[in-house]
Amino acid sequence: MTSIKEVKQFQEFLMNAWPAEHYFFLNGWILRFTNGVTYRANSVIPFNYTGKKKQIENDIENVENAYKSFNLPTIFTMHEHFEPEELDEILRNLGYIEQDRTNALLMEVDKLDLSHINKDFTYEFYNERIKDFSSLLAKYTKRDKYQQEIIKEITSRIMVPKKSFVIAKLEGEPIGTLMGVLNPHGYIYIADVFVVPEFRRQKIASSMLKTVIKEWAISNGAKNIWLQVELENNNAMKLYRNLGMKKIYNYYYLRKNLV
Repeated sequence: MTSIKEVKQFQEFLMNAWPAEHYFFLNGWILRFTNGVTYRANSVIPFNYTGKKKQIENDIENVENAYKSFNLPTIFTMHEHFEPEELDEILRNLGYIEQDRTNALLMEVDKLDLSHINKDFTYEFYNERIKDFSSLLAKYTKRDKYQQEIIKEITSRIMVPKKSFVIAKLEGEPIGTLMGVLNPHGYIYIADVFVVPEFRRQKIASSMLKTVIKEWAISNGAKNIWLQVELENNNAMKLYRNLGMKKIYNYYYLRKNLV
């Protein structure tokens, strides 16, 4: 079982891998604002709560007013050890709706089988999120060109962790993406894993992951691999379980739209 300390450490890793544009701190809660693009960069992280119990609803109202000032809905990221312990019940009673329950998965680098890389494709590495990377995601995923530009700004703010962006190509044409962010503790966070639909089921996603581990992460001190997968994403869950990744904790979002 993952300890409270470990869960909070992983949430800290995630904030450093997905740095918001603006922060505000309220009685131990961390509020993040980034033009409304991605829940990860626009939600409250209730790590700790130092306020008084009788003030919780007042603090929630202050949070909502803060997000309203950015014209954003209020979203709480509810990892397994949020504070205070009654926060979930209070938020639901105030009209918050649960969304996107997600598993965090982990495995040790030396347990990943680095063979069976699909050599029909090339895998290029970059130290920043280049246009080909963002354009491919803008074309095929739910986040458009503008939102991809915001995400590019988010990744440009990654300072202490090391980062690598992988593009899988066929005859020079991008057909897949993967981002890796390696922190000083030896944990590489994997995100933005995408393969163009017509090229799926050819082990491209797993090949990008194995390639970034083999050719970049190990030499930079990676010891563990971790990532998040929404429970409804059955194909991704199957892929990572087959690679040997195990669930370490889960989280979900509670969202209240602007009135």
